[in-house]
Amino acid sequence: MRIESAVRSKPVDGPATGSGTLDVLAPADGSLVGTIDVTAPGDVPGLVATARAGFAAWRRVPVGTRATLLEEAAASLAPRADELGRLLARESGKILPQATFEVRGAIGLLRGNGEHARALEGRMLPTAAWPGNERDVAWEERVPLGVVAAIIPFNFPVELAVEKAAAALVMGNAVIVKPPGECPLAVLEVVGALHAAGVPRDALLVAAGPGVGAALAAADGVDAVSLTGSTRAGIAVATSGAASLRRLHLELGGNDALIVLDDADLDLAVSEAIRGRIMMNGQTCASNKRILLHRAIADAFRDALVARIAAIRVGDPLDPATEMGPLIDADAAATVAGQIRRAIEEGARLVLGDLTPRGAFLSPHVLADVPPSAAVARDDEVFGPVFTLVTIDDDDHAVEVANASMYGLMGSVFSADVARALAVADRLETGGVVVNGTGNYRPPFIPFGGVKMSGYGREGLGYTLEEMSQPRFTVIRRLRR
Repeated sequence: MRIESAVRSKPVDGPATGSGTLDVLAPADGSLVGTIDVTAPGDVPGLVATARAGFAAWRRVPVGTRATLLEEAAASLAPRADELGRLLARESGKILPQATFEVRGAIGLLRGNGEHARALEGRMLPTAAWPGNERDVAWEERVPLGVVAAIIPFNFPVELAVEKAAAALVMGNAVIVKPPGECPLAVLEVVGALHAAGVPRDALLVAAGPGVGAALAAADGVDAVSLTGSTRAGIAVATSGAASLRRLHLELGGNDALIVLDDADLDLAVSEAIRGRIMMNGQTCASNKRILLHRAIADAFRDALVARIAAIRVGDPLDPATEMGPLIDADAAATVAGQIRRAIEEGARLVLGDLTPRGAFLSPHVLADVPPSAAVARDDEVFGPVFTLVTIDDDDHAVEVANASMYGLMGSVFSADVARALAVADRLETGGVVVNGTGNYRPPFIPFGGVKMSGYGREGLGYTLEEMSQPRFTVIRRLRR
C-alpha cells in the first residue's frame, strides 16, 4: 500500500461570495475519493433564510408523515449499507467493519427516531387541583425549536448526522447539516436519501466548506446548534451564540479514565481497554484515554497490554485483515506524536511505539509510569492510538486522579467486587460509567453525553427528540362546567 502525507479535503477556490469545490482525499494513500460543492461563509445567511421558510411549512406536516419519510429513507439506504460503508472507510480511514457497522446503525436510528416520535406523549396538567383553575383544561406538548444547525465531526459522521438531523426533522425543525470537510461523502448520500424520500429541500439543507460551521453558529435565524466536536469548538459556538441565547447541544472532548483495581480480571480489562481505545483508530471522544492501574497489578497489566498491542495489524482500512487504519490526516498523526513527546518530557516512559508517523499512519503507543500531574493524565486529550498508564495506590486515589481532569464524558471501573466497583463509579464526575467494560459504550438506548468541559445535553433514541424540541402548554379557560 502506498502511504504518503496528503492534504485532506483540499479546497479548490471559487468566487469570494459563491461556492467552490472541495476534493476529498483518502487518508490511507492520498487518492481522490470525490469532490463536493462547498458554501462560502458569506452565503450562510441566505441558507438560513431558506431554512426559515422551509420550517414554516415543515412544522405543519403531521408527525406521522414526518416519521414515515424517515422510515422510507432508511428502507432505501438499507440495500446500500455495504457500499456506503466502503465509501466511509475510504474517506475517513475507519476500518471497513466499523464503517459498515456505523452505516447500519445510522439506518437503525432513522427508523428508531420515526418510531419514538410516533409514540411521544404529551400530558394533561392538574388544573383541578388548584383553586381558581378548577374549570380550566391544560396540556403540555413538545414543539420544534425552529432552524437547527447540526455540526458533524469526522470520527462518526454518518451516525451523528442521522442522530441529530433525524431527531430534529421528525420533531418539525428545519435542519442545516454541516458535514465534516475531511469525510463528507457518505453523509451527503444520507441527505440525498432523505430528500428522495420526500423531505423538502428547504427543510433539510447542507452547508459544507471551511468557515461555514462558525458562520452557522453566529448566524441570525438559527434557533439551535447541535455540535459534536472539540471543547475548543464548543466554547467558540457558545461564545458566538451568547447574545441570542440560542439553544446549544454540545457533545465535546473527553479524557476518560479506565480504572483497573487490584482484584480485576486482567485479561478482560486488557481486552476491553484495547477495544475501547483503537476504535476509529483512537479518534473517539469516549475512548479510555487514561488507564489508571492499581499498583499491585500495574506491571502485569502493562506487560499483557504491550504483548497484545504489538500484534495489532495497522494498514489499509479496506483490507479485511486490518485492525487499525490511519488517523484522519498527516497533521493529526504529527500532533499525536508531539503529545507523546511532551508526555515523555513530563516523566512518562515510552514502552511501545517509535514516534514516527508515516503520513496519516501512527502505530499504537504505550506510555507507562505517567505521572498524575502530566498533561496527558489530566486535560491533554490525545486523539490517537496512545495508551496512557497511570499507577494509583487505592480506590480513593483512583477517584482523585480520574476527577482531576476538566473533562467528564465517560468512565469505567474493573473489579471482581461489583459493590466495590459501584462505590468507585458513584464518585466519578462523568456522564456515564461502565463497570467491567470499556467506557467507549454507546448503544442507542442510553442518554449519551458529558459533564464539566465535555459539554451538556444528551443523545440517544428519545433523548435527542427532547433536545430538539421544547415543551409548550396550552390552556382553555373555564371549559369545564
